[in-house]
Amino acid sequence: MANKRDVRIKKRKPVGRLGNAPETDGGEQDNGGLHVLPPRKKRRRGRSAIRLVVRLVVVAVFVAGIFLVYKNWDAIAPESLVIWMVEKLSGGQKGDGFPVAVAGSEVLDMAETQDGLALLTDTAYVVYNANGGEVLRRPHGYSSPILKTAGKYALIAEAEGTRLRLETRSSTAAELTMENKIISAAVGKNGSFAVATESSQGYTTEIIVYTSKKKELFHWYGLDLTILDVALSPDGKYLAVVGVTADAGAMRSSVLVFDMGKTEPVVRVDDTDILLCAVGFFSNGAVAAVGDTGIWVVSENGSIQQKQGYDGKELVGFAVGEKNATVVLRDYGKTEGGDLLAVNPNGDAAYSIPYEGAYRNIAPSDSGAVLLTSDHLYTTGAGGLEETKTAPRDGRMVCPLGHKEIVLGLTTLSEVK
Repeated sequence: MANKRDVRIKKRKPVGRLGNAPETDGGEQDNGGLHVLPPRKKRRRGRSAIRLVVRLVVVAVFVAGIFLVYKNWDAIAPESLVIWMVEKLSGGQKGDGFPVAVAGSEVLDMAETQDGLALLTDTAYVVYNANGGEVLRRPHGYSSPILKTAGKYALIAEAEGTRLRLETRSSTAAELTMENKIISAAVGKNGSFAVATESSQGYTTEIIVYTSKKKELFHWYGLDLTILDVALSPDGKYLAVVGVTADAGAMRSSVLVFDMGKTEPVVRVDDTDILLCAVGFFSNGAVAAVGDTGIWVVSENGSIQQKQGYDGKELVGFAVGEKNATVVLRDYGKTEGGDLLAVNPNGDAAYSIPYEGAYRNIAPSDSGAVLLTSDHLYTTGAGGLEETKTAPRDGRMVCPLGHKEIVLGLTTLSEVK
């Protein structure tokens, strides 16, 4: 009979040189000459799924970060950082406050920009900060310049000429010479700009839209319409134009709205016995077209097509802002006094208020407009008149600058308090 006994494997401590245990690779155990593989660990499916989810979240955050940087590049671009650093290193914004002398050149226009108060003179483009310090001055050499602004961009075009420039505080972003004479121009907050010109190809006018890098985005030829003004929507996706054409011996005015992804206008509204002379966008994308006898409001899809008349009064000024469009009216034959009519983005009349004195200038503000007369400075908002101040007697132009109202006199820029 075979003998039975328990087989016991004694773990021997292998001895190496100098009595030290030899190194092993950690994957096997040497049990007295028997190589025993360690037991395999079971994979936990739950833990693998969690790792996968974490990796996907990290990738999604990374992609979202790239997208946010791309969308907000203008705000975090190196030029913005350089301007900020220069101001900090120099002890903040320069300037001793208003009034500021502007003698020596004729001011043709002024507007608020992201960098301050922009002035277009007969010789240069100038920007002042909120402290009245001059932060930019660039000669232009244009004989009849026009100024359009949006955000940090300013577009200077030579009316009845062929040259234009796109300006920022840090540099001249683009310069172009058009093939035909410039009629009107517009700029968007993203730096894209539109130019309406005459045409030499059998058309009456044409419109070209460029990016800030001078890449052509859109090109349209008007066969019978003579363009008078153009505007770009806040998001840069839509273009609006107003123009006139002959219709059986009468004048017909039109407002056209283009989706720049399409070749033909998505909205067109026409009428006779009115001269539409200017166009602008509200913040909601609706279009205001200002005429000599009325103001039209048209939505991007054509669902709103409102017309507000002036009740037989004369148009002497207008301003299209983000929240409403304001027109300055007075009775024919009079030189002083009148009414301020505001129209909201739905096309309804928001309010009408009287003003005193001779009309001087009007400019849009964030919520309404600022009106300068020979007697007063009126500030309006979404609900109507907000404040009335005494205006400088030599006031010619007005422009908001943050929470300030700056008036241009014969030789100075002054803050009205």
